[in-house]
Amino acid sequence: MNSDYAPFHPETQRHRLELLLATVVLVVLPHFANLANTIVAFCLLTVLWSFAAGRGVVRFPSRTMLFLLTLAGAGLVFGEYRRFYGMEGGSSLFVVGLGLKLLELRSERDVYLVVFLGFFVAVTQYLFSQSIPMAAYTLAVVVLLVMALVGFNSGESFAPWPRLRLALVLTGQALPLMVVLFIFFPRLAGPLWQLPDDRTKARSGLSDTIEPGSISELGLSQEPAFRVDFEGVLPPPRQRYWRGPVFWHTDGRRWDLPPERPVADSGHPRFRGAWLRYTVTLEPHNQRWVFALDLPAKFPDELSQSADLVLMSRQPIGERRQFRLASATDYRFAGIDPAQRQRALQLPERVSERVLDLVRAWQAEGEAPRAIVQRALGFFREESFYYTLTPPVAGADPVDGFLFETRRGFCEHYATSFAILMRLAGIPARVVTGYQGGSWNSLGRFLEVKQADAHAWAEVWFDDGGWTRIDPTAAVAPERVEQGLDVDSQVAEGEIRFNLPDGAAAGGSRLLDALRQVRQVWASVDHAWNWWVLSYGTDSQQRLMERLGVADWRGFLRWLGGGLAAALALAAWLILPRRPRIADPVQAAYLKFLAEMARRGLVKHPAEGPADFGRRAAAALPELAVPIGRITRLYLQLRYGKGADPRAPSALRRAIWQLRRARFRKV
Repeated sequence: MNSDYAPFHPETQRHRLELLLATVVLVVLPHFANLANTIVAFCLLTVLWSFAAGRGVVRFPSRTMLFLLTLAGAGLVFGEYRRFYGMEGGSSLFVVGLGLKLLELRSERDVYLVVFLGFFVAVTQYLFSQSIPMAAYTLAVVVLLVMALVGFNSGESFAPWPRLRLALVLTGQALPLMVVLFIFFPRLAGPLWQLPDDRTKARSGLSDTIEPGSISELGLSQEPAFRVDFEGVLPPPRQRYWRGPVFWHTDGRRWDLPPERPVADSGHPRFRGAWLRYTVTLEPHNQRWVFALDLPAKFPDELSQSADLVLMSRQPIGERRQFRLASATDYRFAGIDPAQRQRALQLPERVSERVLDLVRAWQAEGEAPRAIVQRALGFFREESFYYTLTPPVAGADPVDGFLFETRRGFCEHYATSFAILMRLAGIPARVVTGYQGGSWNSLGRFLEVKQADAHAWAEVWFDDGGWTRIDPTAAVAPERVEQGLDVDSQVAEGEIRFNLPDGAAAGGSRLLDALRQVRQVWASVDHAWNWWVLSYGTDSQQRLMERLGVADWRGFLRWLGGGLAAALALAAWLILPRRPRIADPVQAAYLKFLAEMARRGLVKHPAEGPADFGRRAAAALPELAVPIGRITRLYLQLRYGKGADPRAPSALRRAIWQLRRARFRKV
């Protein structure tokens, strides 16, 4: 019988079975965060059943029972996801199959199948998370699976710790080959760890609507929104407006996005001054928006630009993506068409008399649009408005209540109320959401923009300047733009805290300072992981090939073959046994003497002492009797004598070297 099909006896291999079951538990445990709990619970119940059967408490299920359990597992997967493919459905099918295979351990072949299914289930973790902790966890699980495989192919005398060491060695030997294949193997066009038919889960971030409190909910979030690597100088804080969705229509409380329209010829701005070039590493947010520095001037072909000059991807962004962009902070618009002007003057059906009277007072003075804008900003600046993360609940008329009663709000309150004031004054206005600011990571040399940096501002149309950004929040809290929020020491119930002018955080406790430093180090490591590993796609591989001078597929194959050969050579160097190093320098030197004598035809017998061998060698080689005698005396003195001369080891090595030189001179 083939050894692969040898019978498996749980009662005699109970310890190995329990190690395998513990490893399977570790393999499926992270899927509690990804899959339906019933799926993972089904697999864990099969683990418990196998554990009890291995201890003789119950029996393994019969073939009929196993068939019924298979139907139950398939029905469970289909009931949860209505399909057997895709990210959740396919992963669930693997998890259920792994559990069912544990109930069918009748031969060693079944054990191998369980281990290989464990590898597959471990890989499915990357469909949901490609973070560094998940990579480290998966690698640890792979080592344990290899350890289980080694255990089932070794005797009982092979203890667990030596098995673990061997599994670590085997996994380490596979790493060079993995690195070569990762770098040189042709990349797939599209996401590697996401199936194209899957709908990604909702992520934290900006919404496609604005209403009171919609952005302030993100004010305490430390989650990164995106990270930016600039090719040149870092722009000042007042230029760090990252453009997102633009809102035109409102009912007085809620603002909605308009239908998508292409950029009209009249809508293209004229860029002036130098461009800022940078790379954005965008976190998944399940929307199509790509946040770019206001205004984006150049972008890759995979992106498009809406009529509101917002960059859009073809599909919702459900995984980390990297985009190389260029923006200009100095621009001018040519004109506005009548349809746009009408949309930018749309008003809710009901506007309170107090709001109307405020705007009428400004208009009665006959001031130009720019002067009215300044009057509105002065109104926010001079009255008792307060910038807070916990504004009061909006009443029936949010704009009236905010402007004349509560006067407490976050950026969306100031931007939306300002836009309505401008429209009442006959000035076209719209609301832009995105992010403002970002914290500089001096260790990784990149700008990190967090969800707490979410922001809303307004744009008004001037006939002599086009769409112009106006940030009414800066009139109330200029520190928000110039310094940014101090999220670490922020509390939702208290006053908003800002960073110090030099960019340091305002909180002075040592614990908070240490927390910020740890977070900065971790952000640098995570950003490097995203940059060099997760974002390594077809474009990155092509750029690398160009740097290596690879122009066609023949050159690519040469590099791939050379890399594989180097990886295999390194693996062979790690695998092949080596002669043990001798720690005693005196013994090492004497072994060199014996090797020299062996080259001359004299081999020391196992039972022959150093003195006897020295006399025999001197008699056989009388021309070398003097150096042979000197070497033998020095060795005996160092090895067995007391009070040896400290210079004797050097003298011994020198005498052996002179003896070897005599052979070369003779040749």
